[in-house]
Amino acid sequence: MKKIGLLGWILIGFLLGIIVGAIFGEAATPLRVLGDILVRLLSMLVVPLVITTLSVGVANISGIKMGRMLGKTLLFYYITGIIGLTIALFFANLFNVGVGMEIGELAEIEYVPPPDFIEVLVNIVPRNIFAAMVEMTMLQIVFFAIIFGFAMNLAGKASESVFNVLESASQVMFKVVQIVLYYAPIGVFGLIAWTVGNYGLAVLQPFAGLIAVVYLVAVIHVLIVYTIFLRGIAKINPFRFLYRIKEAPLFAFVTCSSAGTLPVSMKVSQEVGISKTTAGFVLPVGATVNMDGTAIYQAVAAVFIANAFGIDLGIGEQVIIVVTALLASIGTAGVPGAGMIMLMTVLTAVGLPIEGVALIAGVDRILDMARTSVNVLDDIVAAALVGGTEGETFDSELYSADKPEESKTIN
Repeated sequence: MKKIGLLGWILIGFLLGIIVGAIFGEAATPLRVLGDILVRLLSMLVVPLVITTLSVGVANISGIKMGRMLGKTLLFYYITGIIGLTIALFFANLFNVGVGMEIGELAEIEYVPPPDFIEVLVNIVPRNIFAAMVEMTMLQIVFFAIIFGFAMNLAGKASESVFNVLESASQVMFKVVQIVLYYAPIGVFGLIAWTVGNYGLAVLQPFAGLIAVVYLVAVIHVLIVYTIFLRGIAKINPFRFLYRIKEAPLFAFVTCSSAGTLPVSMKVSQEVGISKTTAGFVLPVGATVNMDGTAIYQAVAAVFIANAFGIDLGIGEQVIIVVTALLASIGTAGVPGAGMIMLMTVLTAVGLPIEGVALIAGVDRILDMARTSVNVLDDIVAAALVGGTEGETFDSELYSADKPEESKTIN
């Protein structure tokens, strides 16, 4: 029998919470303390995760001596990221995800509206980074981490010890995340049992909308956005390409790990004719900074949580969601569960209660499957686009009938 993963246990905790809450009703109220502990544990992780992973990630990227390819890669990643986020926010608002979600006493949490957009832009630069860490001012922390990462690269050998410390710290933090995830099923169980016990099974209906919108946006993003780029820039048949590389997103769907899928992505990329040089450069960069699927999830989840708490998000706040989700995606690790942690960065940036993360933790595994598949697909599509603009040609099967058959792969 296949061993159940940690996030599988989170889903089990979610389902058991439904059962216990439905059976015991208000008697399940004391179980809420288990969920409160989970929220505190998640809050504890945010700042050290962002500082260590983002700084190390930027230091690695800026050190690559392939400026032209790096520019093309990042340009594609963030153009598609902005498009994906825009589509996600459109459908999340269109279907009012989260409306009708009963959250009980959580609704009494005071909401502090974010400042004007121009003021937010100015406030991205921190006066005191330590104060920003204490107050969890996430945009300032992200800004500092990016600048610090570039500075480490510019400092060269002198920064090696600092880089090694931060890299080691990031690895330790991921172990801490794993430890917290061992408790997560218990916390989710307590929170859902309390919620269902107090408000009944009808409270779960909005989750169906959340899942449906995330999957709908993922499908649109792949079948429309990626196909347009593949046809228009790489000049290849997008559906043949997506079919030929299907093994990678399917593997990602099962494992929920874009980093773990990297060897599979490398294999299928070279099988369709993407050169080893291009695949070896673009795919590892993508595993670090490219998280279209995660950004889409964060946008829909943020609207879901805002609606659940009865908070209206204006255009300015939704622009902040786009900016923060893009920046946060740089530091999102390609491992299961990290997207849920980074969602707290987005929530904090627009003043939404981070307690909302615990509300959707139980269905995170289902959402993780879709977003990880999109993350992996985006990496491979980017490799094809960069290769195509660098003069490479791919397997002849990928071209239209009018493409010369003598096209050869450049390795």
